Amino acid sequence: MGKIHVLDTEISNKIAAGEVVERPVSVVKELVENSIDAGANLITVEIKKGGSIYIRVSDNGSGMAEEDAKICFLRHATSKIQTSDDLDAIYTLGFRGEALSSIGAVSQVELYTKRNEDECGVCVTCAGGEIMSSKEAGIPDGTTITVQNLFYNTPARMKFLKKDATEAGYITDIMSRFIFAHPEISFKLITDGKEKLFSPGDNSLKNAVYTVYGKEYANGIIPVDYELEGIKVTGVIGKGTLSRPKRNYQSFFVNKRYITSSMIIAALENAYKNQIMIGKFPMAVLNIEINPALIDINVHPTKLEVKFSNERAVYNAVHYGVKNALYEIPNVPKIERGESEFVRDRAKEQLSLSQMATSLPKNMMKRPETANYNPRVNPFEKNRDTKETNIKAENRDTKNDVIEKPEFIVKKEPDLKTFPTHVQVQSPKIKTEPIIPKTEIYEKAGDTKEVPKNEPAPEETVFADEYFEIVGQVFNSFIIAQKGEEMMIVDQHAAHERLKYEELKKELESKTPMSQMLIEPVIVNLTGSEMTSYNDNRELIYGIGFECEEFGDDAIIIRSVPGEMELGEVEPVMLELLSQGEQLKGELITEKQERLLYTIACKSAVKANMSMSKLEMETLVRNVLRLKNINTCPHGRPIIITMSKKELEKEFKRIV
Repeated sequence: MGKIHVLDTEISNKIAAGEVVERPVSVVKELVENSIDAGANLITVEIKKGGSIYIRVSDNGSGMAEEDAKICFLRHATSKIQTSDDLDAIYTLGFRGEALSSIGAVSQVELYTKRNEDECGVCVTCAGGEIMSSKEAGIPDGTTITVQNLFYNTPARMKFLKKDATEAGYITDIMSRFIFAHPEISFKLITDGKEKLFSPGDNSLKNAVYTVYGKEYANGIIPVDYELEGIKVTGVIGKGTLSRPKRNYQSFFVNKRYITSSMIIAALENAYKNQIMIGKFPMAVLNIEINPALIDINVHPTKLEVKFSNERAVYNAVHYGVKNALYEIPNVPKIERGESEFVRDRAKEQLSLSQMATSLPKNMMKRPETANYNPRVNPFEKNRDTKETNIKAENRDTKNDVIEKPEFIVKKEPDLKTFPTHVQVQSPKIKTEPIIPKTEIYEKAGDTKEVPKNEPAPEETVFADEYFEIVGQVFNSFIIAQKGEEMMIVDQHAAHERLKYEELKKELESKTPMSQMLIEPVIVNLTGSEMTSYNDNRELIYGIGFECEEFGDDAIIIRSVPGEMELGEVEPVMLELLSQGEQLKGELITEKQERLLYTIACKSAVKANMSMSKLEMETLVRNVLRLKNINTCPHGRPIIITMSKKELEKEFKRIV
């Protein structure tokens, strides 16, 4: 007798059910998708005990005919496709014909359904994969399915279920995704008799976000609407202040089907570089509309994975769509009265102030694009000749000017009108005269950018809408300024770090990094792994402005450094760069360069606990305000937060 035999229907159905129905949330997902495909605009889900003993999904969709209701629990029974060609043009959420048969195989199911044209509906009961009964029923139009005692006949699967609250949490999460994907449908989730979620179904994605995440997130979203190479990306993303410690606030859809994709996650988070803190993740709800023939969703029975025929095109569409949206809207936190869950979350993330809202009025950051930052001239130099630098004497106190000992020499010939050759200092430099920026517009794939010509604007209009007044400095770390009815609080280190980074990045892009020669070369001793990293990344290190060479078997000698770096920072910066070089071997060279520039900018920027003159503070704030819609340091920390006069008066009970 042979060893091979055909499994009976009961066993094969249980095996198939194990692929589709992993836990209660799988049942909810499959049934809600069927309701959406049926054209419903009102869907209610009710669960008890995490869904393990009771799940009820009802809708007002098209319903089923009696003959269809009797066979819908058979395996591969589906109305979505008929031929193999239909697999290349799938617009429905379900199509495999496995959901109802799999659910019926491991639970006790009651199906009530009625079409609008039928006088009476039908009720079909199924248990363990067998049809138990079929009879007429007086019910409203639509379909209601009740699933009870899930896995009653497969007790081994019951052991893998988690606590009721955890399973209910999974169901809440998938219902949130449905609300995001279909804001035109009103969804209701009832858990153990209590309403957990209810969406209005008004086709407003903002209201959908409000339903799931609350008011603060709904007010802090940025719309995304972008198309590239026939791929359209729509949805919303969160401002940098809405970053999260995990990725659980990210939802991605392909043709309104919820999916998981590491490639899309990478496209999103790379677009947020320099916008949020390292280790934090952005909030996003994005739908990718693409020709179904260019994707394959028949990868796994759960239909959570999708294969793209052109992953690079999808990556570019998401990346540049998000980046465009981010750089169109200013992102400055504002202090407001009152505490909320969002505020408490931000306090836990160690932001400097605990009560924050979402953004600054639009006119706050409207700046002429004809001025930018240049760190070559330094108002920190206490010994500057005010005539040579064209700085009015009354704007600074020169009584205590001291000539400091020089530490290094600038290689390039300085402009004698703005930088006296006899003055060389260690302190970071902030230029007081504007230069022309390069405004990047991310519209195409790759690195294609539109850059306006460097044409100076009329001097009288440069600061036309940038009037502000420096009030002072607190803790030698934060600058207080007044702009109209707003109080601005500026983190001086974060501000200067961002300016330094932008300058270094511009030099790197133009392939003209500026180096300054050290009077005394610095010798850095390296370990074996550090020396290997140096040899592997030698060209990269040279490319960002270092001039160095091997000095014996286990050391290098550094003769020039990029930007303005204090002598004491040269060795630790180099060691940190080499450490990063070891960790980033698998990354693109441009990403390596950016990470290295972060470090250089941080080390050469103004530090906290450093006293600044009024002119220095004014120059720093003015240069930061010229940055187009950027309000974070390279590590993602905020630069400026604001508080209105009205909110301040509320704090002192002057107004209610």
